[in-house]
Amino acid sequence: MITTFDPTTDAFAEERTATYRYLRDERPVFRDAARDTWVLSRFADVYAAANDADTFSSVASEADVLLPMLNYLDAPRHTQLRRMVSRAFTPARVASLEEPTRALVSRLLDAYLETGGGDLIADFSGPLASTVVGRMIGIPADRLTAFRHLTDELLLLGQKGGTEELADVAGRIYAQFAQVLAERRNTPASDLVSALLEVQRDGDLSDAELLGFCFILVGGGNDTTSNLVANGWVQLLRHPDALAALDADRSLLPSAIEEMLRLEPPAESHMRTTTRDVALHGTEIPAGARVQLLWGAANLDEREFEEPERFDIRRSAGRHLSFGHGVHFCLGATLGRLEARVAFEALLDRAQHLRLVAEPQRLPSPWACAYAAVRLTAGDAA
Repeated sequence: MITTFDPTTDAFAEERTATYRYLRDERPVFRDAARDTWVLSRFADVYAAANDADTFSSVASEADVLLPMLNYLDAPRHTQLRRMVSRAFTPARVASLEEPTRALVSRLLDAYLETGGGDLIADFSGPLASTVVGRMIGIPADRLTAFRHLTDELLLLGQKGGTEELADVAGRIYAQFAQVLAERRNTPASDLVSALLEVQRDGDLSDAELLGFCFILVGGGNDTTSNLVANGWVQLLRHPDALAALDADRSLLPSAIEEMLRLEPPAESHMRTTTRDVALHGTEIPAGARVQLLWGAANLDEREFEEPERFDIRRSAGRHLSFGHGVHFCLGATLGRLEARVAFEALLDRAQHLRLVAEPQRLPSPWACAYAAVRLTAGDAA
């Protein structure tokens, strides 16, 4: 029996699946007194809460130290802002990134293979994600690494502290983006920042809200795709039958990516705040309570998925929650899937001979399902 839920510990990183199973089966409404948080873990409960913005408000305490951003806004402002920024985040803009992404993947993989492998995250999936989202947003090439290091810091915040650390990292990201916005106001380009500035001229979009949206994009765009590719490739290396099936039939790749997302969602959870008392499973969650929706636990619920802990690349897992659900469904989901597809196609073509140097260690993070490193080698595996 557990008395606290702390995903920032090494113990949780090693016992993630078992902890989630215990919560779903024994404590579906878990009161974590140490963090003053209520935790929901069953699929039906998380799905319903994510779809009930009136009862489970997105305005969480993190918003106190951040500029206004879609993740932590409710209607009507969330609806207005999402409609505005969606004009800049179009399917055509995402589709136009496929060929440049393919060229980037080839270049990164060339360098990676020339050295005989290395850390798949630091040397391949991380630079891939940061470069693609950076180009889309309009971050100058010479600042991409700085942005990636800042978003890496966000992953580790739960280990180092709370709101002060979050405010510090966020402030440095805002300062970087303020420079980019100033440059694009003077010299517009065919990037997302320029499109957002055009939206700002046409509508009611403040500088603070614009910076907040950029913050979401660079954070989610870097970490989510980087971890999806690294997590997914480790899953395939652990399941050689699935790897062989994908190699023989690339049409299985879309369903395989959904299965990778379901089993190990790059974003594990999100916070909500109750606007009224909520009775659930014989427990009453009071109004004003901080509630954690565990996407990762919900995706492993046998009440929703048959044999949920089994990796099945042919599974139809359309209702997984790895990109959230409801009005806050991730705007970048299409881009993340595109990057993952292109990356896995290249890895299947050229990197199947690489093996894990050692079992990768999970990164203790309150937000992400990720590895600290995924080291591969062309030589004999350890």
